[in-house]
Amino acid sequence: MKSLRILSTFLTATALFLVAGHAMAATLRLNPGTGVYTVGTPFTVSILIGTDGKPVNAADGSLSFNPRELQVVGVSRAASIFSLWTAEPSFSNAAGTISFSGGSPSGYTGSAGMVATVTFKPLGAGTPKVNFQSGSILAADGLGTNVLTGMSGGTYTVSAPTENPEPEYITPPNTPKAPVVTSTTHPDQSGWYKSTTAKLAWDLPSGVTAVRTLLDSSPSTIPTKTYDDLITEKTIDDLDEGVSYFHIQFKNAEGWGKITHYRLGVDTEAPKDFTIAEADASDSPERALSFDYDDVSPVVRYKIQIDGKDPIDYADEKGTKRYTVPPLSPGYHTFIVEAFDGAGNSTIATYSMTIEAFEKPILTDYPSRIDTDVIPAIKGTTRPHATVAVSIVPASAGDDTPSPTDADFTVTANDEGEFVYIPDHSFTEGVYLLSAVAKDEFGRMSERSDVVRLLVEKPGYIRLGSMVVNALSVIVPLLALLILLVFGTWYLWHRLANWAKRVRKETKEAEASLAAEFDRIVRNLDDKVTSLRASRKGKLTKAEAELIDQIEGDLKTARSRIGKEVGDIEDIVS
Repeated sequence: MKSLRILSTFLTATALFLVAGHAMAATLRLNPGTGVYTVGTPFTVSILIGTDGKPVNAADGSLSFNPRELQVVGVSRAASIFSLWTAEPSFSNAAGTISFSGGSPSGYTGSAGMVATVTFKPLGAGTPKVNFQSGSILAADGLGTNVLTGMSGGTYTVSAPTENPEPEYITPPNTPKAPVVTSTTHPDQSGWYKSTTAKLAWDLPSGVTAVRTLLDSSPSTIPTKTYDDLITEKTIDDLDEGVSYFHIQFKNAEGWGKITHYRLGVDTEAPKDFTIAEADASDSPERALSFDYDDVSPVVRYKIQIDGKDPIDYADEKGTKRYTVPPLSPGYHTFIVEAFDGAGNSTIATYSMTIEAFEKPILTDYPSRIDTDVIPAIKGTTRPHATVAVSIVPASAGDDTPSPTDADFTVTANDEGEFVYIPDHSFTEGVYLLSAVAKDEFGRMSERSDVVRLLVEKPGYIRLGSMVVNALSVIVPLLALLILLVFGTWYLWHRLANWAKRVRKETKEAEASLAAEFDRIVRNLDDKVTSLRASRKGKLTKAEAELIDQIEGDLKTARSRIGKEVGDIEDIVS
C-alpha cells in the first residue's frame, strides 16, 4: 500500500496538468459475477475498475478462492488500463490468493476499466466463490486519496461434465490466448439486457496477424469470418431475443489461437401471460402463491403488495416461482404482484384469497373486578401448543375488538390446549377490555375470543378514606362559614349596642344642656322685662308688650320642638 501510494503520487505529479478534480467514489468488481461452467473447462474473469467520472491512477487488491474448488490457470495484464506495476499480477494455488498493484500516468475515468484477467479451472461440481479480501483505488488528486467505496466478487456454478462433451478445439503451440472481450452495452455475460445492439471491444496482443469472428446461438462454435485488416471492436445490431454467442479468435505466425465465446442475453419484452395461483398446500399448512409466465429471460424479482400496504421486494434467487405468504389475519386479502425479468422488464397481475380462521380461544376463568394492587390470573383454552396473544386495552379507547397487534402479552398453550395468562404488572384504575387471538404452530390464526370487561378500582379502605375526605371537604367549609356568620353577627350587634348607648347618653346630655340654656334665657328675659317695667313704672307700650309676648311664645315653641326631636332619637336607639 505504501509503495502504491508513492507510485500514485509520482503519477499524479506527472499528470497534474492533464487531469483535475477529486475522485468521489470508485469500485472493484469481477466480471462476470456469476456464470455456469463445467468441471475441467477453464473460464476467464476480468477485474474491473469503475469510477464516478473522476480520474484515478493506481489500484491494488487481493482476492481469495478455495483451492479445492478452483485452480488459477493464468493471470494476464495484456489488456490492462495500467502500464506501471509495483507488483505484477500474481497468484498462489496453494494459498488460494490473487494479488495485483499497478497504476497509470494518464489516469483512468470510466465504468469498466480492465485491470487484469484471471483464468480459472473448476476442479469439481459446486458453487465456488471468488472474493476481494482487500483493495484500494487512489485518486489522481496529488494526495493519493483512497476513493474505494465497494468491492464485489463472484459466485459461479460448476456442473459435472456431460457424458458426450463437445470436441475441444486444440490450439497449436505458441498461438494467441483467448481474446479478452469487453462490452459497454452488455458487460455481464450472465445477465440480460433490453438493448438489441451490442458494442464489443478487445485488445490485440503483439504478433496477431488476423482476427475471425462469428455470431450464432451455439456456445462453442469455431468462428469463420476472417479479418486480415485487424479490428479491435465490433458493433452488432438487431440481436435476436434470447441468448446469442459472439465467437472471436486471434491468429499469429503459429496459427489460430484459443477462442472466446462471449454470451449476449437480450430480452426486450415484459413477461407474458403472468398469472398467480395458490400453491398446492396438501403437504404443508403454509399458504403460498405460485407464479407462471412466458418470457425469454427468467423472472428474478417481484414486488408484492398485500392489502394496499407498502410493497415487499422478493428475490426469487432459486427460480422457484413461489412465494410463501406471511401469517395473515383471517379474512379477505388482495395481492398485487409486479414481476421483473432479468432485463428489467415488468408486468403486473392480481390475486385474492380468503384466510379462514380456526375456532376462537375461550376465556374460562377471569375476574370481573380487581383492586389496583392485584395482578389477575386469566385462564383459557385453545388448540394445543398454540401461541396466544392476549390484549388488554382501556375501554376509553372506544374499540370493542382490539387488533391482535395490540397484544401486550403472549403465552403458549400446553398439550391439552390450556393456557394461563398472568400480567407482569398491575393496572391503574379504570375499565379494560380483555381478549385473545391464537396462532397455531403452522402460523394459522384463530378468530378473536369474546371480549370481556375488567373493572380495576382502588382497594376498599382507600375508597372509605376517599368518602370521608369527600364528606369533610363539604362539611368543614360549611362549619367555617357558619362560625364566621355568628361571630360577624355578634360583633355587629355589639358595635350597634355601644353606639346606641353613646347616642342615648349624648342625647340626654344635649337635652339637659338645652333645658338649662332655655331656663337661663327665660330668666334673663324675665329680668330684662322686670327691669323694663320698673323703668316705665309698670307702663309698657303696646309694641313692647307684643314683642315680649312673641319672644316668650317662640321660646316655648322651640322648647317643645327640641324636646320632640330628642324623644324621637331616644326611640330610635332604644
